[in-house]
Amino acid sequence: MFNLTRPQIAIGGVSGRAVATTAAIAVLVAVGTLLGPMLIGSADAQEPELYDVSDATAEPDTTILSVQGSATRNLKYNLTVGRFTVSVLRDSVLSAVNVGNTATQAIADAVGTTCSNQAPQNFDINSADTCVSPQGLQTTQIRIYEEYSWTEQGRTSQGFRYENGLSIAVRGTAFAGGLIDMVVKAGGDHVRFDGIDFVASNRARVQDRALLAAIDDANATADSIADHMGYEIVRIVEINPLSTGAFASYRAEETAVAMSDSAEYVPTPVFGGNDTVTATITIIYELRKLPDEE
Repeated sequence: MFNLTRPQIAIGGVSGRAVATTAAIAVLVAVGTLLGPMLIGSADAQEPELYDVSDATAEPDTTILSVQGSATRNLKYNLTVGRFTVSVLRDSVLSAVNVGNTATQAIADAVGTTCSNQAPQNFDINSADTCVSPQGLQTTQIRIYEEYSWTEQGRTSQGFRYENGLSIAVRGTAFAGGLIDMVVKAGGDHVRFDGIDFVASNRARVQDRALLAAIDDANATADSIADHMGYEIVRIVEINPLSTGAFASYRAEETAVAMSDSAEYVPTPVFGGNDTVTATITIIYELRKLPDEE
């Protein structure tokens, strides 16, 4: 067994243990001198003075409001687009092409004779007797293919089909019926009427106006709700616009229009009419509760 003891060092006739004890006492006195005021202060802080800070730190009451606004604007058509197909079936490709090209050229000649590229002076867009076509007749597609039918003996060739898709746009809607009559008369039995579409060239501008009106409608509704419930609008959180509008179209069965030279041709009645554009928008607002009146 070992007995471990710390060596004692004598300094100036005083043992090391005595020096250490004296130094420790001096340190405690110094620390007490420094900490005395702090301890007295901490004792005084045990009963702090209370202040009402609720008005400065409380978060205001907020909520979210989702409102949908809508608006409708009238739209007047100012353009008619007619779509036709010259369709010919013959035993040979050459014969089908020749007959089809002849019918197509007859239609082109009729358009060139009846329609003008520029509107005349005092042009009445509601006149059913005036054809104004700035772009004239346009080809949309040409196809030549062999046509088959199925019988008990299997697939049988019916000949070769020539198709020439044509499109023509005219000013206004009043000449829509006259456009159909002009093309069908010129192309004869080889013309298939695919339909007409009425177009409004200012649709985008009218849609923008409807959208702005829908925003005003949503804002007015939000203001009314917030005012009624004692809230104020802080900010807009999200906007989701949605615009819709109908696209009018007059269509016929996709069959050839049969005509004969001796038959009396009855003009085609077409009524263009108007369209409406509806804009719908959803706006999400952040509301804040107003302070109660004293």
